[in-house]
Amino acid sequence: MTLEDKVYSLDERIESNLKEIYDNEIVPLKKIVEFVEQYKKFKLSGAVGLTELFKNKKEAEVKTEEVISTHGMPGFFAGDRDADTVMLMLNPGQDVALANNPMITFERIERGKKIGMGININSREDFISTYKEDSINYGKIDEDRADNFDLKQAAFLKHWEKCGVDFVGFLDDDYKKLVDDYKKLVDNYKNYKKLRTADKEEIDKKKKEIDKNKEEIDKKNKKAKRNVLMEKLSLDLIPYASRKFEGINSEQMHLLFPYLETLFHEIFRKERKYVIFCSGFYDNLFKKYNKWEKGKWIIEGVDNDDNIKFTNTVFDKKNGKERLASCTPITITCRKDKCIQQNAIIAHTFPNQSLPNAYERMEEYGRFCFDEWKKAFGKI
Repeated sequence: MTLEDKVYSLDERIESNLKEIYDNEIVPLKKIVEFVEQYKKFKLSGAVGLTELFKNKKEAEVKTEEVISTHGMPGFFAGDRDADTVMLMLNPGQDVALANNPMITFERIERGKKIGMGININSREDFISTYKEDSINYGKIDEDRADNFDLKQAAFLKHWEKCGVDFVGFLDDDYKKLVDDYKKLVDNYKNYKKLRTADKEEIDKKKKEIDKNKEEIDKKNKKAKRNVLMEKLSLDLIPYASRKFEGINSEQMHLLFPYLETLFHEIFRKERKYVIFCSGFYDNLFKKYNKWEKGKWIIEGVDNDDNIKFTNTVFDKKNGKERLASCTPITITCRKDKCIQQNAIIAHTFPNQSLPNAYERMEEYGRFCFDEWKKAFGKI
């Protein structure tokens, strides 16, 4: 087997990338860790006093000519590598210039220490092993940060039977009532404040009701976010932050084939219940991959566009045009052994940026995709 024919496992890719990072970035970084620690603790008292003045000031948009992060810490996976459910994204959603910032790498190394974890940089071996632990436990480490994208995953999977994720009441009837109550409280608060007769004590009382309600919602959201990150496996096609895939050069698509085969290698490492490719980009990638003579797998279901399933209702609008949500049930089969197969689905509409926190719409879309899964493959 030549080097070009080799299928790299997820572990091999992680170890290869991290060895490069350790030798070229972490070793020099260790020399300034003490300085950085002191740097982070120190704050100019005069600047602190002006914090309120600049509270709502928005940062200027960073401009960069770079198309992909060549310095930042790669993001290969998150969650349980033995999970029944696998969701596959394209790559880490981060600005390229930000990903290349050495302080972001430092923060990534340090972030787990708040729960007694973190990435150990004492040796290359420790660096690699603790990086994997950090990725497995990302849901715990990042638990306190609100993230709409992670909650979209929970909403999408809400009705996938026995998917292995405990949603802790997220999007249940009680949760939806809580959200409706919050919206009413906010509207009531805004309308009351406009009244000339508005009493400050009553305004404060209403504000406290809103804060209490919001706190309950946030608590449920954080638990759902933690669980969806911990109890399934998330994989990225490439582990580097980059510009959007929409503008990718189709003639260079073959450069992604080895990364795709790494995903397949990880998927087939054990039996899975659900495999969900969360972007329509995979549809085009699979079509081109099927024509690659060196490909180890074949993806059935993508070469006939009639296999794409559309919703009956409008999902959103783009450029003034109404769009339907869609998905495609597929089967991944080993070329050498047709008995080795994995059913999967392409969720074309999943990464829709016009739905940043429309969880009920994503729940509806996830239910539609699961119904199409059952029609294609039967119940689990």
